[in-house]
Amino acid sequence: MRVAIYARYSSDLQRPTSIEDQVHQCRREAAARGWAVMDEFVRADSEVSGATLNQRDALASLLDDAKKRPGPPFDYLFIDDTSRLGRNLTDVLRISEVLRHAGVFLYFVSQRLDSRDTRTFRQLLIVNGMMDEQYLVGLADKVHRGQEGRVLKGFVAGGRCYGYRNIAIEDLSRMGEYGRPAIIGVKQEVNEAEAVVVRRMFDLYGSGRASLSKIAKIFNRENIPPPRPRTGFDPGWTHNGIRDMLRNERYIGMVVWNRTKAVLNPETRLWTYEMRPESEWIRVPTPHLRIVSDEQWKAVQAHISRINEKYGYKRVGGFGKAKRDYLFSGLLKCGICGRFMVIVCGSGVYAAYGCPAHKNKGICPNDQTIKHTDLEDQLLTYIIKRVLSPESLEYATEVFLRRIRHDLAEAERQASRNQSDGPRLKQQLLKLQTEARNITDAIAAQGHHRSPTLLARLTQVEAEVEAIQDRLNRPVFKAPNISEEEIRKFVIGCAGEFERLLLGNRLEVKQALQAHLTAFVLTPRKTESGCVFEVRGEADLFSDLSSEMLLAAPQGFEPRYADPESAVLPLNEGAAPAFHYN
Repeated sequence: MRVAIYARYSSDLQRPTSIEDQVHQCRREAAARGWAVMDEFVRADSEVSGATLNQRDALASLLDDAKKRPGPPFDYLFIDDTSRLGRNLTDVLRISEVLRHAGVFLYFVSQRLDSRDTRTFRQLLIVNGMMDEQYLVGLADKVHRGQEGRVLKGFVAGGRCYGYRNIAIEDLSRMGEYGRPAIIGVKQEVNEAEAVVVRRMFDLYGSGRASLSKIAKIFNRENIPPPRPRTGFDPGWTHNGIRDMLRNERYIGMVVWNRTKAVLNPETRLWTYEMRPESEWIRVPTPHLRIVSDEQWKAVQAHISRINEKYGYKRVGGFGKAKRDYLFSGLLKCGICGRFMVIVCGSGVYAAYGCPAHKNKGICPNDQTIKHTDLEDQLLTYIIKRVLSPESLEYATEVFLRRIRHDLAEAERQASRNQSDGPRLKQQLLKLQTEARNITDAIAAQGHHRSPTLLARLTQVEAEVEAIQDRLNRPVFKAPNISEEEIRKFVIGCAGEFERLLLGNRLEVKQALQAHLTAFVLTPRKTESGCVFEVRGEADLFSDLSSEMLLAAPQGFEPRYADPESAVLPLNEGAAPAFHYN
């Protein structure tokens, strides 16, 4: 048996050696069974929660490897404990089903749970998964309770806030980790250098001299150090960050805690934040943390009210203003800074795409915009013309034919290997069947309640017998003869389906664009005929198409060939297409 190993620990407060300990336990179990650990498939996720599958890159890569064809590169996935796989029972059960379907067994070392024991594995996994899930619920309650106590005592519940520095309060009477005094909690004090920036921000906005975006541009242009960004976010001042700061009551000496709660979306498996009822908010006066005056605060809140009244969402009949479905949202990138372009101005037919790094931060020189209607008309026409050109169809036919022939040749080689292994497999099958009979006789003589080890071995032998029989019973594969004309007809059909989708309703068009196009790069250029955006991108003709190619087979059935190598068509052979904008 070839063994892969997965390990995980969830917090930077845990020891990184936890990974080493988990892997060591799995290696020891594999060695005791005489199985080989595949070192290239020993992977771990560090400082990642088990509540969801987000950011579990190591686990995702192992699942991808398990689903490879013609067969997975390992037979077993060893994990030290069920909680290391996850603390959400739905996710754990789904992963076990994915591995089972891929032909990979799952084994949890601490609980000695083996997925080859089909009679009890799922039930025991559910029981352990429920306990793992309940641990998270109890832990969340304890953490929330502890944070509330800290806030009421004047400590910081967690995180940083611009304008303040965090000061650890030590208890010199007892020792904590690493030989240092234990930390009672963290308090804040005003950082005067940052406080000056906060007061200036309130003055600029409260007086109406600058908008949120203009304040961000001023601060970025003057190289004023911004708040430390969250992981994955661009550094620099942003209008969203400034908007939040202008509403933060901490700056007038009032800490407000427990306003939001984290909620896991059951469909996307992503965490979102929802507002709690105001009756659950906890307010703690902290006059020593005041940075702005009451006059500054009132001026800003009054200006916010005026802006909301003039430009905020208008609610009619309990519904908010509908958001327009722009076709190319999420598919356009700025050719200068590489950020995704968004609607930066206008509304309706006058809404225009632009670079948010220029609009909101002023850190990108690309100040050009293009109306979404102009972009859609020009780009859709060009894409249809380019994909349906004879050169593109010929290229796609060539790529597709090469891929099919390669896959069919590989399938024939695999079938030949199975056939040559026939005598050895039959001999191994006979040996295992004999062992199974002997174990059955021994269990009958001793009684099943006295022979748990024999029962486990019988389950293992039965699984191996089933796997060998499956290989021996596979039909002899003979590659069908595929003509280039058949491929060409299929490719033309795919292209026609793509054109139909792009000419359909807006929902179908948007889905087709998302499925078949890479991000388009828009680079502004000034030419003699005016200002243009040079657009570069690619179309994947076969991605996510419902079409399948039917191949005639001498056996009298029609195997379906799907998931070919993508025929990625460069949409800008030679010079990039230039789309004019106003």
